[in-house]
Amino acid sequence: MRILVVDDNENITKLLDRFLKLKEHECVSINDAKEALSIIDKDKFDAIILDLAMPGFTGIDFLQTLKKNEKIDQQKIIILTASNISSDEEKNILQMGARALLRKPIKLDSLMENLVR
Repeated sequence: MRILVVDDNENITKLLDRFLKLKEHECVSINDAKEALSIIDKDKFDAIILDLAMPGFTGIDFLQTLKKNEKIDQQKIIILTASNISSDEEKNILQMGARALLRKPIKLDSLMENLVR
């Protein structure tokens, strides 16, 4: 599986990159959501792991841009967040097109389950 990891925290992207490669997945990590948009315009991924709270251009901005460009349905997006969000906000994020929302610290088994389904 080819996975794009988008998180402004380099420690998280390095950890996920290492873990996913150990699980024999190809992984591309990036720390900027706007850059990630340009990458998925040029390249295909089986899944995207996306942080919600990033400075400047957030995970919500990323989702809204994909939705506006009618590309959200082509993506399997798993949201990671350490933010306190309400159940209504979570429902809205899932309605925008994210497949799952996992709260940090995440359980890696749960992440893998969401990637393969």
